[in-house]
Amino acid sequence: MLATSSRFAWIIDDVPGTSTPHSTTSPFVALPLIAETLALPNAMISAHSCGIKSLSIFSDSQVLIKLVKSKGKHLEIAGLFNNIYFLSYRFTAIEFMFIPRLANARAYYVAKHTLSLMYQNQV
Repeated sequence: MLATSSRFAWIIDDVPGTSTPHSTTSPFVALPLIAETLALPNAMISAHSCGIKSLSIFSDSQVLIKLVKSKGKHLEIAGLFNNIYFLSYRFTAIEFMFIPRLANARAYYVAKHTLSLMYQNQV
């Protein structure tokens, strides 16, 4: 298993018709599920700092959404899930929903774009 740096991206739609892309990096991410799980708390912190009180999180990782909704414990990333649950209490309402990748084109584009920027900066 090869661990590489990853760039996480998310979009906050806080005002109708307004979208703000965000991203961050993390070194040594070994699995796609870990990358998806690391992105969630970053997005939640961004939303909270924007003053958002009710939050809907959409992800194209069906495994991640099922684990978060069921409060499942995935041994390798249990600590990350605890962080997600703790951050959930900052919101008056929060929901986690699966969205197919084809229906999530904007977020997919932002993630791919920021990933290409990461590789350009390594050259």
